[in-house]
Amino acid sequence: MGNVTEYHIHEDIHADDLTVMAIFIRNSHQMPSSIGVLVQAVLFILSFIFTLIGVSFAMRFTIFHKNQRNIFISLLLLWFELLMCRVLLWAFKYSLAIEIRDAIDCNDACHHFGKCTFQENMFDPIFIAANMRYHYMYFVITTPMGILTERIFATILVKDYEKKSRRWIFCLIFLAQNLFACTMSVVTTTKGITFQVLISAVIISLFSSGVIYALVEYFNQQRLLLLEREHRTTNYTLSIRYQLKENLKTLKLMRRFFISIIAIIIAMGLANSLPVILNLEEDVIMTIRVYMDYIFHSNPVFLVPTAIFTIESYRKFAFNKARTTFGMRVESHKVDIRKLRPEVERETDTYFAIFERQLEGDGACRGKMRSGSVRKPKINTKY
Repeated sequence: MGNVTEYHIHEDIHADDLTVMAIFIRNSHQMPSSIGVLVQAVLFILSFIFTLIGVSFAMRFTIFHKNQRNIFISLLLLWFELLMCRVLLWAFKYSLAIEIRDAIDCNDACHHFGKCTFQENMFDPIFIAANMRYHYMYFVITTPMGILTERIFATILVKDYEKKSRRWIFCLIFLAQNLFACTMSVVTTTKGITFQVLISAVIISLFSSGVIYALVEYFNQQRLLLLEREHRTTNYTLSIRYQLKENLKTLKLMRRFFISIIAIIIAMGLANSLPVILNLEEDVIMTIRVYMDYIFHSNPVFLVPTAIFTIESYRKFAFNKARTTFGMRVESHKVDIRKLRPEVERETDTYFAIFERQLEGDGACRGKMRSGSVRKPKINTKY
C-alpha cells in the first residue's frame, strides 16, 4: 500500500502516547477473515433480536416509572448507531483493500495515524464511524448517571411523582447525555486522548455513579424512617410514603443490574488495557482487541440477558414464556372423577343422613316442647 501504511503497521503499539483514535484506526486496518465476517453477521442478527426483546420487555412492564423505562429503551435503540458504525467500517475496509490492490500511496494522516481534525475529516466515513462508536460508548457510560438523576427527581418531587408522567425529565436527561457524548466523542477523535486517560475517565464516572447511588438510597431510607417515626409531627401523607418506598424498591431492583453493567464495562476496559500494560506480543494484543470489538458491537446480546436475569419481574416472565414456548409447562395432576364417584356418593349419603337426623331431632324436640313433656333441667345448687 505504500511506505506510510508500512510505517503505521510497524508503529509501536506499547507507546504511552498512543491515542485512542490511533488504536481505532489500527484496528480498522485489520482485514477480517471469512469466519470473522460470519461471526460478525451472526452477532449482529442476535443483537437485533435481543434489542427487540429488550424493548418489548421494557414497554410491557410498568414496575419502573415511564421516564426510567424510556432511558432504558433509548439505550437499547441506540445500538443501531453501532450498526451504522460497522457498515461505515466495512466501506472503509473495502476502499483500503482497493488501495492495497492498486498500490496507491495515501498520506492521509487521519486514515493511517488517527490524526484527524473536525474541519477536514467531518465527511470521511472512518471519522464518522469513530465518532459514532465513541458517542455510543460515552452514552452507555453515562446511562447509570442518567437513571440516578431520574431517581433524584423522584426524591425531590416525592409528593406526586408517580401520578404524573413528567416527560420533560426524560427529555432533559436524554439531551444532557447526548450533548456530553457528542462533545467527548469529538474530543476523543480530534484531541489525541490516550487510552490511559480514557480508562481513568471511565473508572471515575462509574465510581461517581456508585457513590451517588449509595447517597440516594441512604437519603430515601432516612427520610422514610423519619416519616414513619415522627408521623404525628411531620407532614405525613400516604402518597409521600408510597413514593419513598417506590424509590427504594426501584433502587433495589436496579442494584444487581447496575453492578453487572459496571462489571462488564470494567472487564472490557481491562481486557483492552492489560495486554498493553503487560507488554504482550503485538499479535496477541490485536487479536484480543478484535474479539473485544465483536463484543462491543454486540452489546444487546449481553445487556438484555443481564437485565432479564437481574430484574425479578423480567426473569419470571421470561421463564414462564420459555416454559410455554418450549412445552415445559408443569403438568397438573388430573383426577378421573368417574373413579371417585362411588366414594363421592357414599360421602354425600353420609352427610345427608346426618342432616336428616338433625332435622328429625329438631322436630321431636319441638313436638315435646309443644306437649309440655320437656322439663326444665334441674339445677344442683349444692356445692
